[in-house]
Amino acid sequence: MTFFLSVIISILSFGAVSDDKTDNATAINEAITACARRGGGVVSVPRGVFQTGTIRLQSNVTLRLEQGAVLRGAANLDAYASLQTTRDLSKYESGRGSVNFNSASDPEWSKAMIQCIDIRNAGIEGPGMIDGQHVVNKRGEEHMRGPHTILVVNGEKLCFKNFQVNRSANYAILAYDIRNSKFNRLRINEGWDGIHIRGCRRVEISHCEMHTGDDAIAGGYWNNIKIHHNILNSSCNGIRMIMPSTNMEVAYCDIYGPGQNKHRTSGKTASDAAISLEPGGWGSAPGLLDNIHIHHIRATRVLTPLSVTLSDDNTAGTIEIDHITARDVTRMALSVKSWGKGHTRRVIIKNVNLVFEGIDDPKLPEWFENRPTDQWPVFPCWGMYFRNIGEVYLKNVLLSFKGKDYRQPIMLDNVRKMKQTRVRYKRLNG
Repeated sequence: MTFFLSVIISILSFGAVSDDKTDNATAINEAITACARRGGGVVSVPRGVFQTGTIRLQSNVTLRLEQGAVLRGAANLDAYASLQTTRDLSKYESGRGSVNFNSASDPEWSKAMIQCIDIRNAGIEGPGMIDGQHVVNKRGEEHMRGPHTILVVNGEKLCFKNFQVNRSANYAILAYDIRNSKFNRLRINEGWDGIHIRGCRRVEISHCEMHTGDDAIAGGYWNNIKIHHNILNSSCNGIRMIMPSTNMEVAYCDIYGPGQNKHRTSGKTASDAAISLEPGGWGSAPGLLDNIHIHHIRATRVLTPLSVTLSDDNTAGTIEIDHITARDVTRMALSVKSWGKGHTRRVIIKNVNLVFEGIDDPKLPEWFENRPTDQWPVFPCWGMYFRNIGEVYLKNVLLSFKGKDYRQPIMLDNVRKMKQTRVRYKRLNG
């Protein structure tokens, strides 16, 4: 064992108490500081429930949640600190002018239970739990969202693994500008978003299980992100990218609805997209979406298996979709499109088997005639919709629907080139 790993400090040595009233933030922060001064190591949280306000992790320190350990967020909002940083994070703002406005400079939005600011070679590991206790902040987003559970800004070589996050008061993990970091074998229940990253290079999210009220994985401005072998259950979207990304791989994920936990704002449990790529969906996010590879995905009981929507200041290069299976798709065709000037160069879809629930309305096809797209409740086709794309290639595609549907299976709008090989359509009984 290296010296770095041999340094193990218990929070009990600094006066932490497992009870229902003590705020242990001072004791835990003193343990972290002592560990960092010795060159780094492990700060251990033993079995018990430890109430705490804001904890600040430091470089070269791993916070270990032992079996039976619970870090529980303090009920008092004054116990939580807002983000203090000189780093310009303004490009990551979203939702300006709405109740969902998100800005790292907002002292309410940036409150967090655990802060990881300007650190490297650090992280949190399990098998214990962090409980955000659904703390409400009436000055926060939507006049109800409280502190994030974990906030990371400018982190490198960070590792978060094996622990559980329950009842986040806002996002379970919110990260800005992280590099060479991993999120492995996490279990996230309730709250709003699970893992939300705005700005990253070389990041992995793998073998996690999430049952979230809002998007399970979200964010954008990702470069070289790998999302694989995850189980995602959401009352919103499984994966939602709201800022353009490049070199993105999503693979071997099981994404299903309805959500086991209600969306905390609306109370709904119906799932939206399994995967939604919508740069500019929550405000201006200019840039290129390119080298997107989505493969070996199983989606069940979602609004749509995949939705890609470009805004006017986005373009897309290549989007490749391979080995996707979807069952009980409740309403929307798979789609890659823009409603304005955004253009996609190439879409490749192969080895796909999608089953939709039909809409039994003989008059539905004619309803779309001369209707502007912003009035469409669904697409004028039931299987796949493509708009403003250079080339679309389909190979080994089976599109099926249950019940009745009177729309065409695939629709092209301003697609320069289309090539189909072994594309089949089927109506199923029942």
